[in-house]
Amino acid sequence: MKKQIILLMLALATVFLPFSAMAQVYSDRGWYGAPAVTISGPPSIIFPVQGGATFYDDFGAPRSGHVHEGNDLIAPKMTPILAARGGRVVFAPTVEPSYGYMISIAGDDGYKYNYIHINNDTPGTDDGLGGPQYAYAPGIAPGVTVTQGQHIAWVGDSGDAESTVSHLHFEIRIADGTAIDPYPYLNAALKIYTYNVAAAEAASPTINSDKGLIVNPSTALHCVPGSLIRTPVSASVYYCGSDGGRYVFPNANTYATWYKDFSSVQTITTEDMAAIPLAGNVTYRPGLKLVKIQTDPKVYAVDRNGTLRWVTTTAIAVKYYGSTWAKKVEDIPDTFFTNYKIGDAVTK
Repeated sequence: MKKQIILLMLALATVFLPFSAMAQVYSDRGWYGAPAVTISGPPSIIFPVQGGATFYDDFGAPRSGHVHEGNDLIAPKMTPILAARGGRVVFAPTVEPSYGYMISIAGDDGYKYNYIHINNDTPGTDDGLGGPQYAYAPGIAPGVTVTQGQHIAWVGDSGDAESTVSHLHFEIRIADGTAIDPYPYLNAALKIYTYNVAAAEAASPTINSDKGLIVNPSTALHCVPGSLIRTPVSASVYYCGSDGGRYVFPNANTYATWYKDFSSVQTITTEDMAAIPLAGNVTYRPGLKLVKIQTDPKVYAVDRNGTLRWVTTTAIAVKYYGSTWAKKVEDIPDTFFTNYKIGDAVTK
């Protein structure tokens, strides 16, 4: 993941959380039933914008009548926003407030994480009419528990960001509501070279969520989004994406990481199948298998959206997949390797 940094790094001392925050505790009151958690250290987060973003340390910068209490992460509209930390969603309004769509998450580490200026447009427009379906990822609502790395929303320019570039305003707060500078933790997130098997799997419960596919009202659908489809004259099974596209399973091994059997496959007419454009290939579900290709000895962990992360040593493979890790390694045919992209290596 490549970041673009506009200003120099903060001084080393700013990386450490102020001592006064270390003893903070959040309670049930106002946190939508979230359990009381004592902050025991600085935030350990993943970067909340998929693929990285342009940002600098604008925490404390003057704004109209106030100071900036977060960092603005500049990225294109509809870029997936990921949960920087797991926890419980405590705020996600379905009617857009004046400041734009927003998600607040009571983190499982005791901090509160705010995501503001979430998308409010119909994809491909700046109409402000997208509503919550294009703001939040499916299933995101107050009271829902999310895992670190889960897709929760899309970058936008809602609220008082309409006159600016699309971006995510990202905040970290302690229990009394005091905002702390996210910048050092965002920088640290871009340098994390570990891997969380359970989080990788949980972040992609469906192929739609793994690929970040959404419904476009202008696209005519010839199948039910999220369904498995085939025709009466062929045994080939496809995935019907929310974007109206047809996605191919390259082999049985890939299919088996998403489905246990073929019981949910729906049969549609040959004419309807022909009307669904081929949109790409399905990749392995994250977290379940290790993969390689025959022409390369490297073994990779699979992360979200077909991102391969080289597992650099046997010891690291054992750490994440156990002593029988080698049995989890499967070959990706060389012809399908181009469906994947290479991410950061797992080095510890």
